[in-house]
Amino acid sequence: MNPTLFERKLDVSVILACYNQEPSLDLALESLLNQNFSGRYEVIVCDDGSRVQLFNEFRDRFDKAKIPIRYVWQQDRGIAPGKSRNNGIKLSEGRLLLFLDGDMVPTLDLLEQHSSAHKKEYKLVVAGNRCWRSFDDLSRIDIHRMPIQEKLKLLEVLESSDPKLKEREDNERKRRQEWLYSKHNWKVCFGCHFSVAWSLEVLFDDAIVGWSFDDWEIAYRLCIQYGYRPSYRDDFLAFHLETTEGMGNVFRRNKHEEIVLYLKSAFYFFDKCAGLSIDEVFFGLPRFELNPVTNTWRVTPRPSSYELDKKVAFAKSWLKDNGIYP
Repeated sequence: MNPTLFERKLDVSVILACYNQEPSLDLALESLLNQNFSGRYEVIVCDDGSRVQLFNEFRDRFDKAKIPIRYVWQQDRGIAPGKSRNNGIKLSEGRLLLFLDGDMVPTLDLLEQHSSAHKKEYKLVVAGNRCWRSFDDLSRIDIHRMPIQEKLKLLEVLESSDPKLKEREDNERKRRQEWLYSKHNWKVCFGCHFSVAWSLEVLFDDAIVGWSFDDWEIAYRLCIQYGYRPSYRDDFLAFHLETTEGMGNVFRRNKHEEIVLYLKSAFYFFDKCAGLSIDEVFFGLPRFELNPVTNTWRVTPRPSSYELDKKVAFAKSWLKDNGIYP
């Protein structure tokens, strides 16, 4: 066991990563300030370059909160969630680190659940569940004067107008349950909601930029290289408030620059982590298509048939020819 673990002052540090997510961030913080948890904890908001005014608004709202809330900002240099979370880890004082995204609203028992899960086992990575909800649906209801308990009940029973969200939630839960009993069980860990005891090896690889793979890289490293055991608890709930712009989702935002970062990170992750198959890492690649006239990538519907190895080879060649990777 890490000899410095018990020298840390608090029981839990919540590392909350965000980027211009004020409405959902407010709900997340309101829930975190009202947790059914008797231990000592802090919340560290790790901002990946939001507009500067957000800091002043944040300070005015939460400067006198009963729970320590700190705010660390880094300049917007593209999507860099790993580096942003590392900023929070370096400031943290908790023995347990709970990672959440700014669009994840935790239930009131979440800290107690994660804390209890780690009491009997040190080298454990606990992945929690996420319930998909549409923020557009929630925004149509005047919730500002509701206590947080009523807001969370509303989120629990709210039916989204987007039927794809429920399907996505069910499919995601099914995949993660299957992964837990597979060779690569570390894949159950998503950066939006997981916990691990603080240790010197718990740092994200900030060479990974763009959407995705920073969470799988740290999960792979902790479980394969350091012997941690992954656990998936579908009863540890946080509500994922999906927005129309799909913040950070490369498939929904459909921006060439973000697709390039995604491809670069995919190859970096694949080359770094031994034993992975191309279908495990490049499952999203068939949805990308290069426009040969403009030399830019775009998102398209997944083709009915394709040869993944050829698509991977083409993307790797394009990255190399354009001086991007390796």
